[in-house]
Order: sequence, then structure tokens, then C-alpha cells
Amino acid sequence: MKKYSMFIFLSIFLFSFNTSVLGESVYKIDKLNNNSVQISSSIINVKTKIMVEKDEEKYYYNINNKEETIPLQLGSGNYSIKLLENISGKKYRVVKKKEIKLENEISNDVYLASNQPIYWKDQRRTIDLGKEITEGIDGKEEKVRAVYEYIIKNIKYDYDKINNIDDSYVPNLDHVVASGEGICYDYASLFSGILRSQGIHAKLIKGYKNDLDVYHAWNQVLIDGEWITIDTTYDAALKDGKKAVSMIKLPSEYRIEKVY
Repeated sequence: MKKYSMFIFLSIFLFSFNTSVLGESVYKIDKLNNNSVQISSSIINVKTKIMVEKDEEKYYYNINNKEETIPLQLGSGNYSIKLLENISGKKYRVVKKKEIKLENEISNDVYLASNQPIYWKDQRRTIDLGKEITEGIDGKEEKVRAVYEYIIKNIKYDYDKINNIDDSYVPNLDHVVASGEGICYDYASLFSGILRSQGIHAKLIKGYKNDLDVYHAWNQVLIDGEWITIDTTYDAALKDGKKAVSMIKLPSEYRIEKVY
């Protein structure tokens, strides 16, 4: 498999809280439910980000649309949602924040939701493809396998794409389906999106695989109460090389850094 780099990591320096016109009048942060918050804005400013912080964990999201749905996937507890404004280079300041408390949150329904980076509800082509692939199939594992087989056989790795996107990139699932190409972020997002549209809990995972030296994306899917590891990008490459592949991977082969 050709080496590739998935994401550009930002060194973000957070300055003291500073209320500004940008934070107060342009952006609004609302809790939707126990799965997510919604960021609404009257403009799109590429120099802003959202940081979701709970305990020692921090997740960063780009604001690419006037409405963004951001997952709350870190379980029960206190969340701090912060709007970050770029002031120079890689330096950001906090211009708006909201504290949210989730109590007794043990549901996995966040992994069915349509949110960044897995927006699926408005992706008609993706939803229709999921229905087509799983038509006449009743069992959950059988549906998962059917979607898996479709992706590894029909989506090709785009070796040029990673050189033409930046850290604000979020996959558009319908575009991936239409083009039949993508990077591992696209593979994992599409697999999650199709499964979620079929009512199957699916996570998108970012981190590292033990035999790859680049940042990677793969999935975990909930079947019979157990999260199983599936890597469609890796298996699509092996399939092209005519090698036999097993859908279910050993968790020990992966090092998880982020879960969506």
C-alpha cells in the first residue's frame, strides 16, 4: 500500500477567554440532544474552529457550513464547547464557550447520528445505495458484510487526493459514491454513513495501524453487543492485489487516537 498522510495536526495555543463580536453575534451554540450540539452561524469563516473538551480529551472540528452538528461521544460528564478564532499562524483564542452536562449517558445512539464528520441524512445517493445493497438481507452481520464487500470492490484509493486537500476537509459521501474514489477518511466515513442509514451503529476511528507508518482511518461496528474492527481501505488494497482478506480485524493491530 502506498504511503500517504491523512491529516495535518495543528498546534493550537488557546489564549484567555475574550468575548468578541464574532463569538457573540455571529455564532450560536445549542445542545440538540444527548448526542450532539449544533453550531449555527450567519457567515462561514475558515479561521474558526470548534473545540469539544471533556476531562483530558479534546476534539477539534472545522466550521465549513452555516450549520454544523458536532457529536458528544465521550459519555457522561461535563463538556466544554469552545469557539476558537485564529489570530495568527497556528494561534487561536477562545471567543465563545458553552458548558454542557450529560448525565447517565450510556447510549450508543451517537453512532447512528448524522454529524461531523459523518453527515449522511441529506446524502440521497448514499441512502439509496445502502437500501440497494441490503435489500432482502435481514441479519445485521449479513448487512454489514454486504456493505463491506461493496466498498472494497467498488471504491478505489485516490493517491492524488491527499495532496489537494487541507485539514478542513470533511468527506461528502455522495461525492465519494459518485466518483468511486477516496482516501481512507472517505472509505471509513462512507462505511459508517451507509451503516448508520440502515440503523446499524458504526464508529469512525482515527489513529494508526501497526504495519502502516501514516495516520489512518477505519471503523468499529456494533454486532451482537460487541464492537468489531473493520478496515475497508486496507482490505480494498489487498483485494486489488488479489490477496484473501478477513473482514474482522484484531483490535490489537490498531492504536486508537480519536473516535467519532
